[in-house]
Amino acid sequence: MSAPTRPIIPLMGTSPDVVRVVLIDDQTLLRRGMKTMLESGGDIEVVGEASDGTEALAVVGANMPDVVLMDVIMPNKDGIEATREIKDAFPNVSVVVLSGHDEQRFLFDALKAGASGYLLKTAELDEVVSTVKSVSQGQGRLDPALASQVLSEFQSYQKAEVAEVFQPLTPREREILQLMSEGLPNKTIASRLSISERTVTTHVANIYSKLHVNNRVSAIQEAMRRRILDYNP
Repeated sequence: MSAPTRPIIPLMGTSPDVVRVVLIDDQTLLRRGMKTMLESGGDIEVVGEASDGTEALAVVGANMPDVVLMDVIMPNKDGIEATREIKDAFPNVSVVVLSGHDEQRFLFDALKAGASGYLLKTAELDEVVSTVKSVSQGQGRLDPALASQVLSEFQSYQKAEVAEVFQPLTPREREILQLMSEGLPNKTIASRLSISERTVTTHVANIYSKLHVNNRVSAIQEAMRRRILDYNP
């Protein structure tokens, strides 16, 4: 093996070549093992640790890492909320969720909270190391096993947008949907618009069909997602 081109960085070194990492996980043994593995290459330094989400913000603020490796399910405060708080306070700190959960809701909640990556705890060490380095440079990474879920969700969203273009709500349907969002029953809507309750029922059925939903709550949520409903709580 050829000699290194630079000296070994000490634990508290400040070389810009070293990626500074904070570990947030309630399992002490996992943190210790992850620290040992990450630092084995000499170009990643674990500068801080926390055992739950309530400690995360303070530890990040005290150490100012490049990357935070964050668990999801922890006592007191979960990793999703901790990620949101960290990104609000320190936008330049990247967060990678390292989770034992592959459910879609955890993945999308983490991304919405500002995470730059999401890996499963079954990931190989070289994949974790590669992800840490990538996100420290402003890139994003997803576990290959989860990438298809993001693609599927995006494709579903695109199909919904296309459906709205070719099957838009009529002005009357939008009007009724607006009144539905205010919590008014069909009878009151009929009275408000001076039409029969049966006509309102027909319009509501058409709204459900066009939005691909089967109840009021879902109709309102879908209309808001597509930005076709003016909702002022």
